[in-house]
Amino acid sequence: MKWMIPKQHGAWSMLILPFVLGGMVGGWTWAHLPFAIAWLFVYMGTFFLFQYIKQRKKSRELLKTIVVYLMIAIVAIAPVLIFEPRLIGFALAMMPFGLINAYFAKQKDERNPWNDVSAVMSFCIGGMASYYLGAQELTGAIAWVFLLPFLYFLGSIFYVKTMIREKQNKAYRNLSWGYHLLLVAGFVGFGFPLLAIAYAPSLIRAMAFYGKKIPIMKIGIFEIANSVFVLVCLGVYLTL
Repeated sequence: MKWMIPKQHGAWSMLILPFVLGGMVGGWTWAHLPFAIAWLFVYMGTFFLFQYIKQRKKSRELLKTIVVYLMIAIVAIAPVLIFEPRLIGFALAMMPFGLINAYFAKQKDERNPWNDVSAVMSFCIGGMASYYLGAQELTGAIAWVFLLPFLYFLGSIFYVKTMIREKQNKAYRNLSWGYHLLLVAGFVGFGFPLLAIAYAPSLIRAMAFYGKKIPIMKIGIFEIANSVFVLVCLGVYLTL
C-alpha cells in the first residue's frame, strides 16, 4: 500500500475547525486523542474511497490504502465507543451525507456545490460529536457548535467558486457577496457583534479578491489563516 495524504487544502480546515471548536466548548477529555486519530483516518479513508469509486480501472493499491486507513480508524475509535457508545448516533447521522458524496464521486461531479454542502454537513456533525464527548450532554450549545462553522464554510464554498471554477459567473459573485453581507449584517442586527467580527474578514476577502489573479496556493493559505481567526472568535463567544 501507499501512504497518501489528500491534497484538498480547504477540506483540512473543514476537518479541524469543527472538531477543535467542539472540544473547546464541550471540554477536552483523554478520549479526544484516539477520537482525533480516528477522525483523521476516517477522513483520509473516505476521501480515497471516493477516488476509488470514480475510477474506471480499479486500483488494488489504492484499495489497500483505503482498507488500512479505515482499519486504523476502527482501532482508534473502539475504546472511545466503549467509553461513550452514544457517539454511534453521530456516525449514523453522517452516513446519508457520505452516500451523497459517494453518488457525486460516481458521477464524477465532485465540483457540484451540493457535494460540497454535504461534506460540510458531515464535518460539522463531527464537531457536534467532539462537543458531546466532552460535555456528556445535549445542550443548546451543541446547535451553535454545528451552525456557526456551517455558516462559515458555506460562505467559503461560494467564495472559492468565484475564485477558481466560476470566475466569470456573475450569479455566483452575487450569491457570494450577498450571502457574506447578509451574514455579517444579520449578526450585527440581532446583537451578536463578536460573531459579526468573526465573519467580517470573509466578507472583505469575498469582495476584495474577486476578479484578481491570485494563485490557488495563496487562496488556500489565506483560507487557513481566516479559519484560525474564525475559530478563535467562535471559541471565545461560545465559552464566555
